[in-house]
Amino acid sequence: MYERTDSEIEAIQELLSPHFGTGFEPDEVANSEQIIIQQVLEYVGSRFTRMKYILGLALDFAIVAQRLSNVDDSAKELREQLTIEELFKRYQVVTERGEQQANTLTLKFAQSTQVGIRRIEESIVQFFHSLNRSKYPSAYVYNTGQWQKFQDLLILCFRLSESGRFQLCQKLIDFGLERLQKNIFVTRESLRVRLFPEIINNYPRSDPDENGGLVFQAIACGYFKADRPHLSFVVDKVRTGSSRQRRFGDIDCYYGLDLEISIEVKDCHISLKNLKQQLGSFQKQVTGNQILGVAFVLSINSEARSLLSDDGIIPFAQDELIRSVRIWDWQKQDAAVHEMLHYLAHVEQNPSAVARLLAFIGDRDPEHNSLTYYQS
Repeated sequence: MYERTDSEIEAIQELLSPHFGTGFEPDEVANSEQIIIQQVLEYVGSRFTRMKYILGLALDFAIVAQRLSNVDDSAKELREQLTIEELFKRYQVVTERGEQQANTLTLKFAQSTQVGIRRIEESIVQFFHSLNRSKYPSAYVYNTGQWQKFQDLLILCFRLSESGRFQLCQKLIDFGLERLQKNIFVTRESLRVRLFPEIINNYPRSDPDENGGLVFQAIACGYFKADRPHLSFVVDKVRTGSSRQRRFGDIDCYYGLDLEISIEVKDCHISLKNLKQQLGSFQKQVTGNQILGVAFVLSINSEARSLLSDDGIIPFAQDELIRSVRIWDWQKQDAAVHEMLHYLAHVEQNPSAVARLLAFIGDRDPEHNSLTYYQS
């Protein structure tokens, strides 16, 4: 017996309640009716591997019969001897819609009520797809257009009572959920932790064993390496003069021989008062060498931003960083985390800084693959 999940139970209720009513309680079904239900299940099962839409047609037929029972009391009872001729005499088949011929099944009762299978089939397609059974055929126009080939299935569904149809629908749904392979590749059971935004927002950046600005420079390396994986980086420890490596900024990003971006990192607020002190040298390098410069800063006021922009330097503050990272996919933001670890371990060569960041990662995401190296 198929074991339903909570989400499947809820989806089944949403599918059937518009037709049977919310909280419908079926009566006990007689043995003779159980035989008809079994015949339908065997009919569907024998054809399912070749034509999966047969499952939907059986549900369509049962639900159409149920909807007609809301205006025809005789359809609520078991009609064990009902023939196809009697069915079509009682419920007229609508063959035309305006000037077009109807190729799907719509039944008319008492000159007023019309019930068709097209919209029912659409809801069944949506039902199975919402539960990640993507192999259920989505061509509802084709599916419903085949109805005339299966009039022997149609009459079985119409013979059932209201309770019998409800039980049949439940069994057909379980049949589909069990045999239609769940597409596990479209969703995740659990949400993966997005560590890089967590680090930007919540990781403490000061520690007695770490130079000031170290973490923010690691964040800058992580961001730009993940965002520009085609570039090669020249970077050194914080508080190491850029002239020793013939760098223009704290992080120089090359494409082959060409310097594409130079980044100066400042974990502080930039205003007109401290602009020259913090970024004056970088401004000269950028304007004198026609470099694309980025000032990667904690925050910046409008006046300082305007002056930097006039010199061809792009100010990039933490609030802009957060907005940018928010739309990254998980793999990209995780690449930034790994680049941070690389910088701390292999550029700064500061094992305590690595351990501190790994401890933070372990607290937020105990399954993260970097924790192989963590020793508490």
